[in-house]
Order: sequence, then structure tokens, then C-alpha cells
Amino acid sequence: MNKKSLSRRDFLRMSAFTTAGALLAGCVPASPTGAGGAEAPAQTQTLNFWMWNTFAPPADELMQEKINEWGAANGVTIEISRDADSNMQTKIMPAIEAGTLPDAMFVGGGVALQMMDAQSLDPLTDLFAEIGDAHDGWQPRLDTFVTRDGAVHFLPYSIDTPMVQFRQDILEEAGLTVPEGQWTWDQTRDLCLQASQYTEQQGNKLFGWGFGVVKLTHDGWCTDLFRNFGADLWDETGQKIILADEKMEEATRALNFAKEAWDAGLFPPDAPAYDYAANNKAYLEKQAILVINAASIYVQASQDDPELAEATGLAPKPKDVRDTTDAGLRYTLVMSQSSNNKETAMDLIRHLYSSDVYAPWLELGFVANVLKEYDSLPMWTGKRAAFNLAAQIGTYGGYPAPYDNAAIAELTGSPDAPVGSMIVRVLIDGWDPERAILEADEFSKRVFAKYF
Repeated sequence: MNKKSLSRRDFLRMSAFTTAGALLAGCVPASPTGAGGAEAPAQTQTLNFWMWNTFAPPADELMQEKINEWGAANGVTIEISRDADSNMQTKIMPAIEAGTLPDAMFVGGGVALQMMDAQSLDPLTDLFAEIGDAHDGWQPRLDTFVTRDGAVHFLPYSIDTPMVQFRQDILEEAGLTVPEGQWTWDQTRDLCLQASQYTEQQGNKLFGWGFGVVKLTHDGWCTDLFRNFGADLWDETGQKIILADEKMEEATRALNFAKEAWDAGLFPPDAPAYDYAANNKAYLEKQAILVINAASIYVQASQDDPELAEATGLAPKPKDVRDTTDAGLRYTLVMSQSSNNKETAMDLIRHLYSSDVYAPWLELGFVANVLKEYDSLPMWTGKRAAFNLAAQIGTYGGYPAPYDNAAIAELTGSPDAPVGSMIVRVLIDGWDPERAILEADEFSKRVFAKYF
């Protein structure tokens, strides 16, 4: 594999991000007065900042307000561009080629990595350490995930992790005790099976699990099952496939567990046809007792069906020999290499982690905190406690390696992704676990051989 860094133009060509043309950007200058109505300092410079509209509009409005307040209080005109979250890549990548990136911006973790590879970001290594020290440290595993070749180019801002979302009302009606915190996989199986049987007795059967049985799963239930059963595909270097050679026993146990749940009738009959929206539909239309997905399901229920939202419980994904859950960086903060106002941009970034900004922003959003100082916020009680717990046990792309790489990305993004393929082979095609594991191991080694 060619390990040489890509030029901006080469990266853009390879990534196929060739969308050009005018991009709408609403510039929002800072208020002419400082906080509390005081006269603002004389304007000395302008800072360009990009942010995105999320599924929590009140949090977006608060963030823009806080940024403008800081600008007014510090004599800086902040020109804010807000765009739809879905336009992130198509807006940023042409700006890299044109040299028109803002001084700083929020950006998703995956796009931050693309920008880093395109050599468009300034390192923030010292600032990462400074902010961590000022706020009791970063959540576990974040330091190793963001440090690449000894440098940090993107600062975590929010953690997004799929959650277990379940019908707490039905479990309680069935006389079942709902576990606190993170469930085990055994509890997830047994409680949902009993609850499903209860609904059938009541004349309105709900399926226990709204999980798909497809090769490339959206909700990732089977990858979490494998990881927490200890059935790793690659080793801690992220460069060697160890599935059949070292993890045959763990993978066999995971597949047998899934097959037993399938035979018990926990899955919906259309599980082999599940697409990216199927588990949302299964839960929101009250067809399944438990699903795994982003908290957007709970948010949508809160808006469209408050009664269902009230009946919903939340928990991190289930545990077994490990208690991890997969997590991603919903938003990071980055600074453009071409910025002419780097010191001012870093001052703004520091401020965005202050309790005056970060705590109320978390309160209005549906994400988890990246800094340990905010573990003690009163908001992390009741249902929302699950978000903070997930942040503390989250793993990031590439686990058990410190972070992912091109080989892992190709393997896990393949239409024949190995974990989903093993599940399909055993549950649908009737293969025995060893045969499915050997096939997945061979496929995985072929992919990795292209890189290592």
C-alpha cells in the first residue's frame, strides 16, 4: 500500500467528491454588544466558522448564540455558515480544492479523517492535551483514537452511539425486572423472549428483537455481539486477521447464541429483508419490543408519539465477556491549515468546551460528553444516564486496534462484511459455525493481503 500522504487534488479525485458550484452559506455576524448588554470591544478581526443543522435544532441555536456572544465579547466578528448536516462532504471537499475552508468548524469524525489525509488541517496536539487537563481528562480510548502518527488533528466534541431502545412498559406489565445500566446478552435474549410471549398471550404479539439478518447490518447488533463475546476478526495492530486461527471458540459461541435466538423466534420473519429504515419502522409502529439504533428513534417518538417515548427505556448495547459498545464521534472541532487567525480560532475552540457552552449544549442535544468533567451533570439521570454510560465504555473504529485503517474500512464496508455474512450463513443458509467462520476468515485475509 502506498503510505505517502495524498495531495488535496489526488485525494479529491480518489474520493470522487467532485461536486462543484456555488454553495449557500448564511453569514451571521456577531452581535455588536457583549454579554449582558455591555459595549463590545473594538472589532479587530474576522473569523469564519462552519457548523451544521442537526436533529436537535435547539442545540444548534444555542451553539450559534454562544459563538456570537464570545465574538462580541472578544472583539471578533464571527461569520457563521450553517448548512444541512447531509451536505457536509459535498460542501467541505470542494472547499479544500478551492482553498476556501473556514478558520475552524465542526465536522463529523469520518470527514475529519478525510480532511487530515488531504493535508488540509492544522495539528491541535497541544490544544488536545490542554483541554483534557482543564476538564478532568477525555473519555476512555479517545486519546489513542485521535492520535495519528503522534499528532492530533481533530478534537472530539460529541459521542454518538447506537442504543438499546426497548418497551419498558411491556416488560413491566409482564412482571419482568428491568436491569439497571447495561444489560447482558443473556438478559437481552431472555427478557425479550418472555415479553414477546406475554404480548402473544394478550392477543397482540410483538417480536422480541427488531434486528435484521443481512450481510451488511445498519444497527450493528451482530458486530457488537462478536466484539463483546471476544470474537475479534483482527489483532491489536489492526494488520493481521486472527478469526479462525485464534478466535474460533469465541466466534462459534457467538454464532450459536444468535442461532438459538433465531430458533426461539426472537427475530421478525422479514429480518432477511431488513434495510436501513426497517428497525425504525419496527419500533415506531410497535412491532418489536427491542431495537438497536441511534437515539433518533427515541427523539422521533418524543415528537410524534409521546406516549411511546414515555414507555421507552434506553441502555447501551449488551455486554458479555466485554462491556464495550461501539461509538463514533458525531462532531469534532478542526482548524484549517490555511487559517490566518489560528490563535483566535484556538481561543474560540477552548471556549466551546467551557461549562457555559458545553453543558447547556449537551442538555439540548441527544449525544454523550467527551470530557470527564461533565460526567457529573445532573442531566445524566433516568433515561439519559445511558448516554453517559455509553460514552465511558465506547470503542471506536478499528477496535481492538487503536483506530481503523483502509483495510478495516474496506472489509467492514464490503457487501460481504464478514460478521454479517457469518450470521446469514448460520441463521439463514443452515451452515455450521466452523464452516461460516472459515469462509469469513479466508475472505478477510484476502482483503488484508492487499494492504499488509
